[in-house]
Amino acid sequence: MNIAIVDDEKHCIESLELDLQALEIDHNLVYKTNKSVEALEELPKLKIDILFLDVEMPHLNGFELLDQLETLDFDVIFTTAYSEYALQAFKNKAYNFLLKPVDSEELEEILLDWERKQKKESLLLNELAIKDLLSKIKNEGLVKSKIAIPTVQGFEFLKTEDILYCQSENNYTKIFLQTGEKKLISKTLKDVEKTLSNYLFLRIHQSYLINPKYLKQYNKTDGGYVVMDDGHSIPVSKQKRHLLTEFYDIISRT
Repeated sequence: MNIAIVDDEKHCIESLELDLQALEIDHNLVYKTNKSVEALEELPKLKIDILFLDVEMPHLNGFELLDQLETLDFDVIFTTAYSEYALQAFKNKAYNFLLKPVDSEELEEILLDWERKQKKESLLLNELAIKDLLSKIKNEGLVKSKIAIPTVQGFEFLKTEDILYCQSENNYTKIFLQTGEKKLISKTLKDVEKTLSNYLFLRIHQSYLINPKYLKQYNKTDGGYVVMDDGHSIPVSKQKRHLLTEFYDIISRT
């Protein structure tokens, strides 16, 4: 998680920074300042997940600072020595509220809760994306669709249902067909993935894009890999394992 701290008292920033470092929670402190006016200008430029924001500050207090920000694409945890601000904090859509001096156990529980919430939302989004793809694949016209690949002479048209998988070859991509043919094209795998984005292909590894129609086996051992109908084994990256599991969980329920 990327974290920012805005507090007019430098010792409070330093104390919170030490508390964060003591926790076994992966985070990056990307921004800190004791000037709320400066924060108003800098925060929109940053990619942060959580803002620890003091309430009472000169020039702009925490609530005024949030009011002047056009968009809030991060969660806010207010920090203050005054408990009477708690209700107002939650009215300002705060994710949570911490009283100073900050209790390290309470801080840890809030951040762990935030992580759990993010994972749950991520799983939900993946499931919705897969369901959307499943509805598309049931469309008869979609199954019969073709894509054009560049050749020296011009273009060759391939049926998407004939593609087993695609493998990255630096700035090229090798396409493996169920006929046993291989096509090397001058497009990156990322470009090919965009072309096939509506046809239920899954990016299970940095170097591989597969057609799950031709999946023969998914093995969770040895780091995780799949076996395709042609007998080829393809690794599954750690970040994509849950997507593959969720995909087949949804398949079994449809």
